[in-house]
Amino acid sequence: MFKQCLFSVAAGSCMVLVSVAVAESPTIADPALTGWINEVLLQNPEMQAAQAAVDAADGRLRAADQPLFNPELELEYENTDITTTAGGLNQAIDWSDKRGARTAVADFERVAASAELQSIQLTLAAGLLQALADWHAAAAIKQVSEQQTLLLTRFVRLAERRRKAGDLGQVELDLAHLAAAEAAFEQADASQNLILAHRAVSVLTGSDSPGWPVLSTQLPDIEPQQVDVDGLLNDLPLMHVALAQMSAARASVKLSVREKKPDPTFGFRIGKEDSDTLTGLTFSVPLYVRNTFSAEVDVANASLIQAERAAANVRRQARADLIATAQVYQSSRLAWNAWVASGAPRLSQHTELLDRLWQAGELNTTDYLVQLKQALDTEVSAIKQHGRMWQAWSAWLMASGRADKWLNLTGDTQ
Repeated sequence: MFKQCLFSVAAGSCMVLVSVAVAESPTIADPALTGWINEVLLQNPEMQAAQAAVDAADGRLRAADQPLFNPELELEYENTDITTTAGGLNQAIDWSDKRGARTAVADFERVAASAELQSIQLTLAAGLLQALADWHAAAAIKQVSEQQTLLLTRFVRLAERRRKAGDLGQVELDLAHLAAAEAAFEQADASQNLILAHRAVSVLTGSDSPGWPVLSTQLPDIEPQQVDVDGLLNDLPLMHVALAQMSAARASVKLSVREKKPDPTFGFRIGKEDSDTLTGLTFSVPLYVRNTFSAEVDVANASLIQAERAAANVRRQARADLIATAQVYQSSRLAWNAWVASGAPRLSQHTELLDRLWQAGELNTTDYLVQLKQALDTEVSAIKQHGRMWQAWSAWLMASGRADKWLNLTGDTQ
């Protein structure tokens, strides 16, 4: 029975590795993955809040494009020795086109809100991929740890029987107990990691159902030296946000300068004084003497400098992230592909060889236990490497702004 258990564990490992070897590199995401992420984004509160911010920015743009001043109706009645009645209209004039400046500010703020929506979408999509990769890795590692615990528990039983029969030393029996205890600890850690990974996906999806899509074992190739860094940065939503905020700050400077200029008010008045007809024209303009509104211009200029420096800093960080994530992903992908090409078949052959040697009596129990443990640890390392590759790919998608194209994101929460 113990031999059958060893062979079943080894065969299970081989099945996982063989499925890896036959996979192909997809140029776009699997439709099931794309549909799942789009559905999650559709229901995500952060995306809905960002969409509401875009709607609010659209409303502010419409409001800013409205005329600044409405006409004023003036009525007068006076009854003394002479009865006087009059009526008139007053209209303030936007002499320096403050309306146009306010519209420009609101327009750039709307562009920033739209770019922020795209940036949040990319961040959430990448976060979903990373959380999903962690969950799959944790689930696979838990399965391996359960197999290892079962294997070593049965191994301890066999070792105890052989010890009673005098075929096994006390040192080897103690080693078997220690290995089984270590396997139990590792299984507990794996269970806890799976719970945390499940929680991370549930937070993003709003669902506890584990019916989540699988992840491909192969991903597209990237040549870090051939990456169009400037082109990707120019298309990055995060840069669009920073540039739009900078443009809005520049438009705010123009608005503050125009607001220093007073707006005149023209009026027309007509009435009667007893039997005499009265007509008149009025003109008034505020005198910006006590407050010249120069401080507002200084604030706007300082805000513009802040926005310009912030945009430069965002581009610097985005450039560094773009280059680093491309290099990290390519390194991780090459390591995974090397494992698929050589490591996986060798592990399969190694576990089968160990089983044959153990059955033939050419390998003692202690050596078999140590080498099989090493083989299972290697399988866990392979699972982690697959997860790291997906983590690096997700980081690249976010840094390059290409998550929407690879995942075919709709970008609309309504």
